[in-house]
Amino acid sequence: MTFHRKISPGLAIVVLAALLAFGSRTVVAGTIRISGTGGAMATMRILGEAFREVHPDTQVAIMPSIGSSGALKAVCKGDLEVGLSSRPPNAGECERGCVARAFSKTPFVFGVNKSVATTGLTLSEIADIYLGKKDRWENGSRVRLVLRPPGESDVDRLKAMSPGMREAVARAQRRDGLIVAMTDQDTADVIEKIPGAFGGVTLALVVSEKRDIRVLSVNGVVPTARALANGTYPYSKTFYMVTRRDPPPAVSQFVDFVRSPAGRAILTKNGQNALP
Repeated sequence: MTFHRKISPGLAIVVLAALLAFGSRTVVAGTIRISGTGGAMATMRILGEAFREVHPDTQVAIMPSIGSSGALKAVCKGDLEVGLSSRPPNAGECERGCVARAFSKTPFVFGVNKSVATTGLTLSEIADIYLGKKDRWENGSRVRLVLRPPGESDVDRLKAMSPGMREAVARAQRRDGLIVAMTDQDTADVIEKIPGAFGGVTLALVVSEKRDIRVLSVNGVVPTARALANGTYPYSKTFYMVTRRDPPPAVSQFVDFVRSPAGRAILTKNGQNALP
């Protein structure tokens, strides 16, 4: 897979919109098409498989990831039955008939390639990586910072960690020669494949996709779902299921399943805290 230095943020949405338009002509009744933010996709696939054991007549089709905004647009257009988003719909999206239900929260973490011996960083050290002040690991190898495109929700999440991180991330996005990954999966792919790579991902993605990534402690706290729940680890990402206001019965059944004890157990197993 190629990771572009400069990427058009709308490219993935345009490409998948075409796929969805093609797929919509062949979808049969009882099919739930799902796509959206990459961090939630693998867990949703597991949930879909478990749901089908209870509802064998309903197909659950996991489409390629199109991000939160792409999922919201696709649900409003009728190209998806369930969108996965890391943000709630804005006022305009709600007016077009979308509703969102927060279903889980997962730690937002920093991961490194397994070639990196470091097991933890302070937030100040992380800011220094984004600033370019810390550009070598302990063994002298180069730090390969992985960024997301401007406007992605993860960029805002990084900036919100502290005033120092706000400035550091803004400056990193003005630096030349850094790797920019379009999607959550692209970010994880780069971290897995490139020695010295470092970037922000979610624990849900690392766990559910069984990624070969070392998750770092931050300020001495190991990011786990339990640490997030008890407040000792403060950085998180919330996932939403987005549907039309009056979804088909099968979609309502699926949403209820995700929020059921069986669904909540799957979320817990995959690095997430189920929300009421």
